[in-house]
Amino acid sequence: MRVGEGIELRWENMRSGIAQQPAWLEHGPRDLLEEARQSIDGPSPPRIFLAGCGDSHYAGLAARLAFERWSGIPTQALPSLELSRYELELAPAGSWAICVSNSGKVVRTVEAAANARDRGLRAIGVTYDPLSRLAEACETTLAFRYDDPGFGPGTISYVASLGALYALAIRAAELAGRDVEGLLESIEAQAGTSSATLGLAEPAAGRLAGELPDDAKIDVVGGGPSLGTAFFGRAKLIESAHSPGGAHELEEWAHEEFFCTRPGTTTVVVAPPGASHDRAVEQLEAAREIGARAVAVCPADAPAAGAADLVLPVAASTPEELSPLTYCIPLELLAFHYASTRGLTMLGFDDDRRKALNFRQIFGE
Repeated sequence: MRVGEGIELRWENMRSGIAQQPAWLEHGPRDLLEEARQSIDGPSPPRIFLAGCGDSHYAGLAARLAFERWSGIPTQALPSLELSRYELELAPAGSWAICVSNSGKVVRTVEAAANARDRGLRAIGVTYDPLSRLAEACETTLAFRYDDPGFGPGTISYVASLGALYALAIRAAELAGRDVEGLLESIEAQAGTSSATLGLAEPAAGRLAGELPDDAKIDVVGGGPSLGTAFFGRAKLIESAHSPGGAHELEEWAHEEFFCTRPGTTTVVVAPPGASHDRAVEQLEAAREIGARAVAVCPADAPAAGAADLVLPVAASTPEELSPLTYCIPLELLAFHYASTRGLTMLGFDDDRRKALNFRQIFGE
């Protein structure tokens, strides 16, 4: 993704990035796993840290369960600043610090990689740009590839980051002596599921986007890997439509955000079959009872679908640790339709001062 030069704010860019995701899954994770096998060897790490900012952090939240289930290695997903300036104090030497930045220019993530190396951790970069500042700071870099759709809210970049993290999770499992048979094939199978989900979710996302008021308060809720998906979905609504609302952990929604939920609020619950699906059903029921519109992201035949006012459908059940690859699609489509049909300017970047200030904050430019 080009950042800082030649920017064209076109909604076609976001739509193109969404459309690319299924085809990328057919080859991207396999290519990245081969790269990881060639470049990463040695003993199994005692701990794994996943660091990034924005979408890159949310990818870590979404992929953490796969690392732990597949490798058995304790894994934390942290914002880059939290890793760099706090968690590294007690991080065991030899741990992996996997630092994710699509551009490779995010200052805090570059800092996290450099500080991790100084502390005796293995810094592994995940980025689109193999010549970036992040790559220079890391011992090893996995560089993913996709056809750049142009500047816009990240979509294909998020799935590519996830694909790289899943490849690294398989590599960590191999080094830990775990059986990885079938894991890559399970990831690649999400290509077909993603393609089918695009077709299923498009009408529902367009309908919901058209029915929502211009100032809609939209909360997105999820647990486990779906917490990462919820944060990512909220990010797309912020970047595309500047919409109010928040992302909330599935249980914590009942303890806090519930009290701000009322008629006119839209509560979207990411509810893949898995360990917390029953709690997702209960939260959807509570949102409806309090008068909010309850929206479930789930297969049409899942229990959560029956508890919702509207379903943003996903094509089929998947292992819960891989659900982020497909459950992001309905949320991307909702953000796209909500913003593009209202003629909004993504990221508020029709304001040159806002754009310059934001780039200074993130990239140090």
